[in-house]
Amino acid sequence: MQLWEIEAHPGLEIQGRFQRDENGHEVWVLVAKRAWKRINKAWVEQENPPIYDNPLYTGEEGFSALKQDQEFQIHKNKTDVIVHGKARTYAKKPTKEHQCRLLIEGHIDKTIRVSGPRRWIEYAGTLSASEPQTFIETDIDYSWAMGGAQNSVGCGVAETNKELLTQGVPCVFYPKEDWSPKSKNVRVAGFGAVPPFFLSRVKWAGTFDKEWELERKPLLPVDFKRDFFQSAPEDQQCKGYLCGNEQIMVSGLNHDEAFLFKVPKEAYKAQIQVGEVLYQAPMNIYTLYLDADTEFLSISYGVSFPCQGQEHRLIKSTISLL
Repeated sequence: MQLWEIEAHPGLEIQGRFQRDENGHEVWVLVAKRAWKRINKAWVEQENPPIYDNPLYTGEEGFSALKQDQEFQIHKNKTDVIVHGKARTYAKKPTKEHQCRLLIEGHIDKTIRVSGPRRWIEYAGTLSASEPQTFIETDIDYSWAMGGAQNSVGCGVAETNKELLTQGVPCVFYPKEDWSPKSKNVRVAGFGAVPPFFLSRVKWAGTFDKEWELERKPLLPVDFKRDFFQSAPEDQQCKGYLCGNEQIMVSGLNHDEAFLFKVPKEAYKAQIQVGEVLYQAPMNIYTLYLDADTEFLSISYGVSFPCQGQEHRLIKSTISLL
């Protein structure tokens, strides 16, 4: 019999991978995915959506914004909600300022403020930002948010004016926040996935010190937390998992109207056969992803099964409705 067989399920793209957990133990990770494309203002389900083995960046890896994280995480404590796209004004009306909003009742209500393009003004040894120009469409990924230690791909933070002049002026903020020469407390704003090298994720990775190097390496530190696996900003992580029937609204990323989507009510469980033994576990919604540029939405379900020393006995994986 073929090992590691994964039975197909109607409407789901399914893949499995062996991963190592924080203690170096082998884990079998299953990912199931559904996807929809908005066609003539209706969400039409798509076949065979891609499941990502590796992070997908907008540019050079490690030096650009993260579009989608790899999907074979050992575990997520809650559902990540990721939105990728440009800010788009209503009816293509030029404006100097625009708001984008993500709303999932009972879970998330987040608004970001987007200003039009600005330039640096240098006068008497000081720098200031010009008044924003009007725009119809503009990028809002983290390269246009406040930079510095919290956001290494951002802009607007530098040690010298000379260095600052080589950067763009930030245009993505939380409401009532803006760039200033003393804007160290301005938060990093955006709807996109958080790269693993941002401090908001690195803080969960643990302590890589001399003790780790001598006693733990190559395993993850003992103070590693699985919160590291969450790739959404903290204010885009749901209160637990989405369960189905939640209404999602995303506005400000389409010229015509807000995106509206209702999470499907279907729930799934996974079963694996290891030798003659069967193991079951529910699959939780790990990630909901919206690409507003292509009007594509996907939902990824995840589950993992510890199988240290049993990898060679894993025969089959099956997903079914709960």
